[in-house]
Amino acid sequence: MVSEELLDHIIRSISEERDLHRFLLELIPDRNVTLSRSAGKRGNIATKAKKDLERWRGGMKTANPNYLLSLALERATCKPLDRTFFQVPEELLKAISPQEVDQFVYKLTGRHCTRLATAECIADKNGIKAVIDDNNKDLFDTRRMIIDWVDGHECSNYEKRCRLDDAIIKIGRHDMTDVFKTTYYRVKTGNEVVGPHADAESFNSRSVFDDDLAVFLKYLPSDAMHLFLEKLGIPVDEESDDLEERLRGWRDKQMSDTKACDLQDLVSIYQEVLNDSNCSDVIKVTDEELKNLVENIPSELVQDLTSRLGIDITNERNKSLLQHLKGWRDNHEIGTCREALRKALQELGLSGCIVDLLPPHHVYQAEVVRLAYNILYKDVELLATLLGMDTSRRKEVQKADKGTVGLLIDLLNQYKDDDVYRRHDFCVSLGNLGYLDAAQLAFFGYEVSLSELSNITSPLQKEEMERLLDHLQADKAGRSVVRGTKEPYDNLKLIMVWKNQFRTEPFHYRLKLAVGLKAIQQPKIAYDVLAGKYRTLNVNSDVVESICNSLDVDPLKKLCGEIGQYKLMQKSRSKTAKGVGVWVTNWLEQFDKTPARTTVLNMTIDKFTSRRLKNDKIFRAGFFELAEEIMLVEYPRFPSD
Repeated sequence: MVSEELLDHIIRSISEERDLHRFLLELIPDRNVTLSRSAGKRGNIATKAKKDLERWRGGMKTANPNYLLSLALERATCKPLDRTFFQVPEELLKAISPQEVDQFVYKLTGRHCTRLATAECIADKNGIKAVIDDNNKDLFDTRRMIIDWVDGHECSNYEKRCRLDDAIIKIGRHDMTDVFKTTYYRVKTGNEVVGPHADAESFNSRSVFDDDLAVFLKYLPSDAMHLFLEKLGIPVDEESDDLEERLRGWRDKQMSDTKACDLQDLVSIYQEVLNDSNCSDVIKVTDEELKNLVENIPSELVQDLTSRLGIDITNERNKSLLQHLKGWRDNHEIGTCREALRKALQELGLSGCIVDLLPPHHVYQAEVVRLAYNILYKDVELLATLLGMDTSRRKEVQKADKGTVGLLIDLLNQYKDDDVYRRHDFCVSLGNLGYLDAAQLAFFGYEVSLSELSNITSPLQKEEMERLLDHLQADKAGRSVVRGTKEPYDNLKLIMVWKNQFRTEPFHYRLKLAVGLKAIQQPKIAYDVLAGKYRTLNVNSDVVESICNSLDVDPLKKLCGEIGQYKLMQKSRSKTAKGVGVWVTNWLEQFDKTPARTTVLNMTIDKFTSRRLKNDKIFRAGFFELAEEIMLVEYPRFPSD
């Protein structure tokens, strides 16, 4: 008996409609074939063809249906399908099951979960599985992303399996090789396949993957590259500009060695190279930051900047501004370069070109949510980009002790609250796990409050806002959802779509906004953004209202109880939102009036710790957006040392 899956495989493997039409006529010459050129979309055509084949299968008398199918395919010149369709194992023709999707997601996102769990001495596989399940519910629904892709592709089940297996190899996730069982089958039968890694079975969460190598190269200073290659035993005089390829070759060559270098070993070598090259200054201004500065500084301010930095350009006019700035940075005292550059830029109204450090003592728990997104996306991004998957499955975190967020908070809690190096040590621990992007994100002030974004974009007209969003490459699907509501056009909600997009690298929001604003002929707003004129110490009332309106009735009442505003529980939604906004304003005003140190008799801890602990409590109660917003407007008040 011919299976339904086999018939579907044949139909979807015939790419041209006319070939499918010929095949059906060859197979069923005496039947009324319903397929016609007016059938419509490919999915409709396949459905109609499948009905014809099912009727043929139901009335079939011969004991060898594969022969008839092969003959019809041959006469319709559907090669090589006429000789290969029946060779594919039945299990590979079946639809990808929910259980297979779960297994795929566990492997895909389990890499970072296992790395974080191992750092905290957690080895329980069921516990790691629970972390992955919690992420799907409360952080990013990777499972739904995969299912949507599978359901949305009009090709055979076998081809879907092949595409996923091939994609896994292309993105370098060799620990997932053959997860859908098509790779080694195609290797064995000589069919077209992306070749698997020779040591695929040796890869696990501790291994060095392709994307790990790319991150090391991104952050390794050019001055240290020679020594890095030398310590790895890679010939430095080899004629090859593709450093990633050379590092992959090194990794592959030593995989079979009993003392193969794992990720932790490579991190140690990386840190050793930075120390030996005098490049270990974690707050050093990067080449990329200087490049962005050069691209955005007005020409009339170049002389002022170099003068303030003590750079004499009169005798070296053949050098570019970028070369002068790099030379100044490399000769500057370690640990003070960023502060000196930001001071000079602030005097010129351009401090927003270079990100500042976050408070060293205090790390709010709400911070780790963005880090969790960053780390999880690192597992997901390459696959999603390669196969065009929908990455709009971001969730609003409700449970602070669950998933990757919970693992990161546990990691943070390993460092004492009052330790001056708390942030530094937390960032180092992230870097030691290979998450250098997350470490950067946790160390520097890349994030921007919704209140600041609202202040920047509120003056823009609808047409200007649309052009800005186009320039910023804001997610079109997310924008269409916001615009599809019956509510008035809302700049704040649209810019929130942009802020919350899928990103795996630290993102300099203010600089990107300034570039976009200049592109839509709004230079004054752009330079005011870079000057920090839109940075605010207060939460915008529209932002609070938007956050409150996103909550259902019971969570909104819970929020009122959490902030001690019980009377607001009996008010209308609009009055409740306004009341929460008033509480936030009063809370911030009280912050400014409270002495910094415990000079008041009833103060047992300083006001900064008190504020952080209260914010952590709001976050743990399930109100991440509000906690994050308050955090971002409070941070500028914190001491920098």
